[in-house]
Amino acid sequence: MITRITTLARGAPALVLLTGNVAWAQPQPSGGDKARLDRFEQQVESVRGRLKIPGLSVAIVKDQELLWAKGFGFADLENRVPATPDTLYSIASLTKTFAATLLMQLVEQGKLDLDEPVSHYSTDFKDDSVRIKHLLSHTSSGTPGERFQYSGRLYDSLTAVIEKKTGRRFVEVVVETFFDPLGMSTSVPYHNVVDDADKWVASLGKERLDRYRKSLANLAQPYAYYGDGEILHESYPPKDSVGAAAGLLSTVRDMARYDIAIDRHVLLKKQTQEKAWTPFVSSGGQRLPYGLGWFVTDDDGLKLVWHSGQWGTGFSAMYLKVPEKHVSVVMLANSEALAEHGGENLASNSFVCSFLRAWGLAQDCERNAQAELAKWIEHRRAIAPVAIRVDPKVLESYVGQYQFETLDNRIFTVTREGDRLFVTLPSKTELFPESESKFFLKTRPYKFVFTRADGQAAQLEIVEGGASFRSKRIE
Repeated sequence: MITRITTLARGAPALVLLTGNVAWAQPQPSGGDKARLDRFEQQVESVRGRLKIPGLSVAIVKDQELLWAKGFGFADLENRVPATPDTLYSIASLTKTFAATLLMQLVEQGKLDLDEPVSHYSTDFKDDSVRIKHLLSHTSSGTPGERFQYSGRLYDSLTAVIEKKTGRRFVEVVVETFFDPLGMSTSVPYHNVVDDADKWVASLGKERLDRYRKSLANLAQPYAYYGDGEILHESYPPKDSVGAAAGLLSTVRDMARYDIAIDRHVLLKKQTQEKAWTPFVSSGGQRLPYGLGWFVTDDDGLKLVWHSGQWGTGFSAMYLKVPEKHVSVVMLANSEALAEHGGENLASNSFVCSFLRAWGLAQDCERNAQAELAKWIEHRRAIAPVAIRVDPKVLESYVGQYQFETLDNRIFTVTREGDRLFVTLPSKTELFPESESKFFLKTRPYKFVFTRADGQAAQLEIVEGGASFRSKRIE
């Protein structure tokens, strides 16, 4: 095997990184670090068990070196495939930190001004009031710059900025800026990149696509927590969804490489990185909880730089840096429960609290974290509808195909198996009845409502929150 060594520098000490299919040796912490990690490991396993997370992988970086990495549980619960530090997960909104870094590189190079109107790049913005800095800081909703309101949809508009300024597609820029030079050899640009090989072979090359195919064989199966702790097998996130807001796939080992590159200022100069890690100040002078592509919060005088990510169900992620202590942790899971539980205070997340306590950084967070964890479990139980039995003859009357003009003319197929009803969207998913005409999904916050006028075939309406989508029955 031939190992290629790449040396990168940006006005800082050179960072030597391995590229290709090279695995890091498992670190062997000693002394105080080993004792801390032993406690942390026990706490992680305990919390994982309470939250019924099938698989979880964790890596800790200290002083710009990988200190520890471990997998817990199963990447594939049904086939008992263990989670490891090399298990591949969707990192969801951790992708935003990569996009922010690309934009700040353009700023360093004098190619981009954060005060530029986004309307120069996207027709979704009708005037010049929303600037790039507003999207990066999640202050574009309402009066731009006035308040923080997290929006992945608006943040994704930054994809067009990156692509126009670089002249390359977002996937290509990520691969050429991060994955290849940093040795992130097990990371994958997005879930469907291999199936879309004809689209990418000219720009990414067959060698990369073959490597992505091998990495995808280690992609964790997605799951969801339901009701009293039932573990549901979920569907993967949208296969073709990748951009500034979300979509990248990675492992905790590769994310450790990314973290090290950040702290060695391989990607950005120190002053540029510090600007990204400075809380944005609103137009009214209020210090907000987000910088430029990163959450930046204060925990009893300790600066925490972080980002979470989740698809709603299936995958979630947590990436936390404590710059003052030169320590970082990356946690990836195949369940929403890793990042979703906890209150507005980051330390209320039980995994984050366990990490901070292990390093002696937040000794008083446990009580609140335990309370928030219990509250989340109770909330999930309380909001879970209870299924009833419906006469199979009634179910049979709902079988058919329904076309939704307001959903890009998508066709949903409803089928019956005995006394169970299913809908294909696109994978077959069971519909659970809470009445004869109203059904719910265990893995999505949608209601399926069947209506029928006298003598006519049933029609289908899908309700999500305050939105309602009506269909036309075509078969």
